[in-house]
Amino acid sequence: MSDTKKTMQDVKAEAAKAAEKAVNEVKAEAAKVAESAKPAVEKAKASADKAVKTTRKHAVKTAEKAKATVKRAADKAVKGETAPVVYVQYQGAEENIEDLVAAAKAAFAAEHSRTKVSELKLYIKPEERAAYYVVNEKFAGRVDF
Repeated sequence: MSDTKKTMQDVKAEAAKAAEKAVNEVKAEAAKVAESAKPAVEKAKASADKAVKTTRKHAVKTAEKAKATVKRAADKAVKGETAPVVYVQYQGAEENIEDLVAAAKAAFAAEHSRTKVSELKLYIKPEERAAYYVVNEKFAGRVDF
């Protein structure tokens, strides 16, 4: 029986050594993987830093444009210049042109959210109670009023 106990102790000791060896091998492999991942992490960090800088530049440009637009509007207001309000009247109905322009832009944006409106032509047909629009000389649509 004492031989069996000794053999069991030997087996336990060998298993403990094998487990410790496996743990050390896994640790060494993990260290290698971590070391090999460092360049990718550094590259990702550099890309993120570049994206932050680009976004910051874009935000500054946008803020400057907005500031210039507000200044122009304020200068016009100080000079007493106002945009005329234009209405179309036909058979007892009346429509504000600014409302039709806003409706055309909204209808276009609903269908083409990624396209910027750089040019808008509006054709008003009171007899049809509709306004036809052409955006950027490529897209056409209709809004009813």
